[in-house]
Amino acid sequence: MKTIEIKNAWQGESDCENCSIRSSALFAELNEEDFSKIHSPIDDLSFEAYAGIYQQGDKAGSLYTLRNGYIKILHINSDGSERIVRIVLPGNLFGMEALLGEAYEHSAYALTNVHLCRIPKNIISTLGEESPRLHRQIVKKWGEALLQSESWFSEINTGRIEVRLARFFLKLAKESGSFAIAPLFKREDMGLMMDVKCETISRALASMAEQGLISNITRLSVQIPNLELLRQFSKRGV
Repeated sequence: MKTIEIKNAWQGESDCENCSIRSSALFAELNEEDFSKIHSPIDDLSFEAYAGIYQQGDKAGSLYTLRNGYIKILHINSDGSERIVRIVLPGNLFGMEALLGEAYEHSAYALTNVHLCRIPKNIISTLGEESPRLHRQIVKKWGEALLQSESWFSEINTGRIEVRLARFFLKLAKESGSFAIAPLFKREDMGLMMDVKCETISRALASMAEQGLISNITRLSVQIPNLELLRQFSKRGV
């Protein structure tokens, strides 16, 4: 695990009360009185793409909020096979199993360069008992994570691969002028997400480009000339 930058959030380096993603993050509903009860350091971390955040089976001592970038949550089965079970987006909470047990049930890896906050679980446990606001937010974030996982499996694991990719791009696309941009990850990661071979991903991308659904395919992104056209294509099912 290669850490680029580490700061202590409660030593004057970070300002959770004025965080740019606070409205969508764990501490969204907290007030000054709640923040005054936090005494342990919250680490403000940056990781390079492909770095490990934590490993399946590691001691679970913290939860995390993603500020920038994308993270994959990877599960290793008993036979050694791997499956990506969730993509973490900015504002999302992950590592929540730390509140239930002593070890992480999955591994977390950076798909891109990422910026995140590491929150000791004792902060959540202590403050959660005293603050109904934080308790509500934890329940909300947990529910969002479950819905994301269910949606992830249902939308990108059914139908032909081009349709799955269309749904994937629509989930992550950001408009930029007259077109949109969606991130593209390593073909191996894309294959693990959709349970297909990486060669299948490459062929599907080429096919979608020929149909004018995507363009300017690079190692890190694709351009979507017409979001509505891609949306209609994604509804074709099998």
